[in-house]
Amino acid sequence: MEYTTENLEKAVTLFYRSEAGQQAEAHQWLTEAQNSTQAWSFVWELLSLHRNAEVQFFAATTLHTKLMKHWNEVPEDHYEPLKKHILDAIINYAMGPKIVLNRLCITLSAYIIHTVPSYWPNAFEELVASFQPHHLPNVEPERVIWILLEILTVIPEEFQSTLLAVSQRLKVRTVLLNVSKDILKVVEMCLMPIPSNGNKLDQEGMSSEEMELTEVTVEALTAIIQHPHTNRYKNHVMKCSADMLYKFEKILENERNSLESNKDIVANLYGLLVTIADVHSKIFISNLKSENPEEQRITFDFFNSILKCTNLPGLYPVDESSSTLTFGFWYTLQDDILSLETAECAQLLLMIKPYYRDLVCIMLRKSMYPLHEDGDWSLDDKEVFRCYRQDIADTFIYCYNVLNLEMLDILNSKLAEALHKNNTTGVPPTIQWNEVETCLHAFGAIAESIELENLYLPKLMMTIKEIPFRDLHKRVMASALETVGSYSDWITEHPEMLENVLPLVISALDKPEVATSATMALKDLTHSCQKYLLPYADHILIAAQSALQGGALKLAECSRLMFSIGKVLSILPVPRIMEYLNIILAPSFKEMQELLNVEPSPAVKTSLITRLKVLSSLFNSLCVKKSQTQIMEQPTVLVMQNTMPLYKVIGEKYGRSSDVMEELSILFKYVVTTLLEDCTPLINDILQLVVAVYRECPQSNILMVAKTVVIMFGNEEEFRPITHQLLHEIVSTTLQMCAQLNSTNQLSEKTDVLEGFFAMMAQLFKKIPQVVFASGIDTAALFQCAVLCLSLPEAQTLKLCTSFLVSFISQSRDTAQASVVQSYGESLVLRILINLGSTAPRSSVDIFSDLLLALNKKYCDNLSRWLNTLLAQEDFPSPRINTHQKEHFIRSVLR
Repeated sequence: MEYTTENLEKAVTLFYRSEAGQQAEAHQWLTEAQNSTQAWSFVWELLSLHRNAEVQFFAATTLHTKLMKHWNEVPEDHYEPLKKHILDAIINYAMGPKIVLNRLCITLSAYIIHTVPSYWPNAFEELVASFQPHHLPNVEPERVIWILLEILTVIPEEFQSTLLAVSQRLKVRTVLLNVSKDILKVVEMCLMPIPSNGNKLDQEGMSSEEMELTEVTVEALTAIIQHPHTNRYKNHVMKCSADMLYKFEKILENERNSLESNKDIVANLYGLLVTIADVHSKIFISNLKSENPEEQRITFDFFNSILKCTNLPGLYPVDESSSTLTFGFWYTLQDDILSLETAECAQLLLMIKPYYRDLVCIMLRKSMYPLHEDGDWSLDDKEVFRCYRQDIADTFIYCYNVLNLEMLDILNSKLAEALHKNNTTGVPPTIQWNEVETCLHAFGAIAESIELENLYLPKLMMTIKEIPFRDLHKRVMASALETVGSYSDWITEHPEMLENVLPLVISALDKPEVATSATMALKDLTHSCQKYLLPYADHILIAAQSALQGGALKLAECSRLMFSIGKVLSILPVPRIMEYLNIILAPSFKEMQELLNVEPSPAVKTSLITRLKVLSSLFNSLCVKKSQTQIMEQPTVLVMQNTMPLYKVIGEKYGRSSDVMEELSILFKYVVTTLLEDCTPLINDILQLVVAVYRECPQSNILMVAKTVVIMFGNEEEFRPITHQLLHEIVSTTLQMCAQLNSTNQLSEKTDVLEGFFAMMAQLFKKIPQVVFASGIDTAALFQCAVLCLSLPEAQTLKLCTSFLVSFISQSRDTAQASVVQSYGESLVLRILINLGSTAPRSSVDIFSDLLLALNKKYCDNLSRWLNTLLAQEDFPSPRINTHQKEHFIRSVLR
């Protein structure tokens, strides 16, 4: 079909208003049209103002694409007419549609990148002179300036994305650097009209053009200030930063005091100020030590301004949207100072501590939940606020890095103040629950940063014990539980604190509204403080059993609770463990048996997965110390031996369900890795089940178990027969699967299996190669299969196949497998060259370097011969590669 304007309009319409199939065909044809030389002609017809916006946008995009990718098609004598056409088009579309105007501005930027060093050396001067309101009287002044700034803003982006010769790129970079100061002045001039009477920006009084102008100006300034070379011009940066700070501060002060502030203006201006301080933090830090009082004043004013931004009135994100911009700066400031020499660091920390003390108090307020939670907040607002609190939690850590014990003193005082407010009326004051909760949240945030502390944290634990949770919002108890869990490592060093916090944790297990926090806290405590829990074991186990039987817990909560049960049981005598296990597990196994007696269905499968997950958590933590098991078996072994028939039935009925097999595999893996050598009575049964499932339906989940068991027990005489059988069956089944799926597309459907298989084989070759080769597997077929899989497009599959082949080649001479590499190495090199020359994604090219390195190290002569033979073919692996480049490649590989 010819590239006429009518056909192109129809194709664009089809692309935007048709089904997926027709859309794909239209896209392919339009892409071919864009790449054709005819595009230079039809693009101007499609940019006619009477066309619809979709066609106009396609035309503008096509013009940009041509300039980006096909600049070589433009003769030099056409440069001037092309420039005139682009400028005329921008003026024609000055008032919109904006999407077309934006693309044309980007197009002019691309034109400038190609012509600025030689053909149009004074491009920037002419550009600034041309786009002045008095030169374009028919266009609104704000729109003229917006266009100018839009063009200037995207020039650096176009420079980064445009393909240029190295010499040309250097010339363009030099020009851009030379004009950067002048551009900055232009942008500053554009900011001048922002304040109106009284430096107050009235949102209703600002036109959309003024808002757009403000945004694009700030965007341009931000791009300039972030340029790495600006660090070379400290004085200029400080002068411009001070000018912007004092100009903006008047506007921002009015906005902060306004009942209906302009959030966009506040976000834009504060965003720029924070960016300046963040990017040039080292300059501001050096100013703190300066003998020049003016430099110190500017720095302190900047810190105060950013602190005001953090302290914007109202709740985020409902009342304000800018305080979150500052968190990165508070991290950068303390990080840069803490990286300095000790004496210098100490001096600077004293200077910034007042700001971080204020910051702690501000963030305690900003992280408070609304006192009366109602329906005013949408689900999106609640999720944004949750993320905001997490950002605040991270920032509390930075504050602790600066303040240390001072911060604990602040938090302790604020918590005591919230719980015991002064009052002169004689009536007990009402506790504001959100004030208590925010202090607990802050304490929990810094837990990992605190190492040795014996003053404030004991007070915290005593205070938590005394909080009247029944009279307060559920969030207070949830935060208290999370805080207790956060300090589980500290409690290990202070086990006497368990009596203060464990009753709270245990009592909360049967409260669904805080069960998540309670089970997390109990998991942390049982993991860190296990050896101190014997006096509390019966209380924990009875409460946990009651919570499980209550049926109100979610799956994740049940799993965490079962992990805690395993940790507590592990410190009891084996007979008592078995008593508890019989009570706790009997209902689960009875339900599993009932589920296996009915026909498989999605509901049955989900129930089965739930119970397997819960059991896995128990087996992940239940392990009795050796001294108790010298005569008796591990409790987990006894349970597994009694329930192994259940797992075999699961393998038979659900062997093709990857979800069920994943959970069963995790259960087996936890049993093996938790018990280690104590699990030997179970190995034969587990491996037999693995072989049966994999033979029926190859899947990666079950290979995880096979790899773990073979690595742990493959060298032991007792398990060699079953290990050899396992490896032989897995390799044979995988090779048979690959032989049946002989095309690349079919193999791609099984990449998860192939990835799991080659990951396992690579590990086995590295750790126990003698066991692998003694299993009687067909190593030649295995090598060929790996070479075949190198044709797959998936990067992860390529990495794992390469890892296996590298291990195979590296071990081959020591394991009598050199003949395999010598017989099939040429096909491997052929595959590598094809991938490098054409088929492999560019992002995957580096993957093959390890293969070439391994071949060069172990089979240098063979590799040299194979490379010279294969690359001697004309137009191989690509017609774009000449003989000289091939010779250079061979030398580079073989050196």
